[in-house]
Amino acid sequence: MNRSTLVTPRILWTFFTLSAGLFLFVLPAEPSWAEKVLVDEVLAVVNHHMITKSEIDRSLAPTLHKLHQQFRGKAYQELVESLEYRLLMKKINERLELEEADRVGLTLTDDELDRTVQTVMQKNNFTSKWQFKEALAEQGMNYHQYRQQLRKQVTILKLINEEVRSTVVVSQDEVHQYYLAHRKAYMLPPHVTLSDIFLKIPAGSTPEQVEKIRLRGEHILRQLKRGDDFVILAGSESEGPNAENGGFLGDLTKDQLLPELVDPAFSLPVGHVSNMIRTDKGFYIIKIDKREDQPYRKFKDLKNQILNDLTKKLTEKRIRIWLEKLRARSYVVIYAKPPMDITKG
Repeated sequence: MNRSTLVTPRILWTFFTLSAGLFLFVLPAEPSWAEKVLVDEVLAVVNHHMITKSEIDRSLAPTLHKLHQQFRGKAYQELVESLEYRLLMKKINERLELEEADRVGLTLTDDELDRTVQTVMQKNNFTSKWQFKEALAEQGMNYHQYRQQLRKQVTILKLINEEVRSTVVVSQDEVHQYYLAHRKAYMLPPHVTLSDIFLKIPAGSTPEQVEKIRLRGEHILRQLKRGDDFVILAGSESEGPNAENGGFLGDLTKDQLLPELVDPAFSLPVGHVSNMIRTDKGFYIIKIDKREDQPYRKFKDLKNQILNDLTKKLTEKRIRIWLEKLRARSYVVIYAKPPMDITKG
């Protein structure tokens, strides 16, 4: 039942039943004909704490308001049920964590909370508290509520850092072994390092003019085949943008090359020079400086990323195990049924 449902029974009583997952409160006395009972639904119990539907509704209200503008009917209802259940599981964990923090004597001082609020404001470019309060109000939350929620979050973060994250250690050897076992995931597209000599065919050139350019290219090609230095010839003869650098083009993948250049670039032996290659732009002579057909990203460039990923995965696993232990030694009863999208998953 909805938390705002009002009923007017002929005979008033207050009862609390966990088996049904409902509790009712008698409101202050009014005339007998108008006496009312507010009904709320208990979705879960964690030790001595109840998590009610009204609590879930309040937390989800801003989100559901936005979703209602995009979804209707069955799709909206299924989405709501999924969000409610996921939030319920989160609140169960939150309650277990807060009680554990209280048990081990972990607290957050007001000064620590104030510094955290200031950090949040700075990261979100708020220069004054009133701007921050206005932004909170737009999300349906006042400043006091925000501080309460933030206190919970930071307390839990401190607890997890002390109880779990401090125990997570991933060695450099584990990082390297992971890299070797997952090299395919770090494979790069084949790439080639090229230099070129380019002879431009100006727009509107006549066949005779194109032939003259081709003959010039053939002469350059003969010089290369007799052993003349490619870099020197590129510097003196090439009309390409990299002529001053000896025609050096750098590392290129297939999709970065003109279609006419792909086959010679990836089939000629390293160190060899191609024949003249005609394109719409002009004539190319390319030199294969280096090629990697199955290149991999280097370990030195990946080790920090892999370390962070492995640490995150191991931490998440340790947190799940830690929460399971907290739940095992606590009294947890869940009355809400999981929605279909979760049971299928």
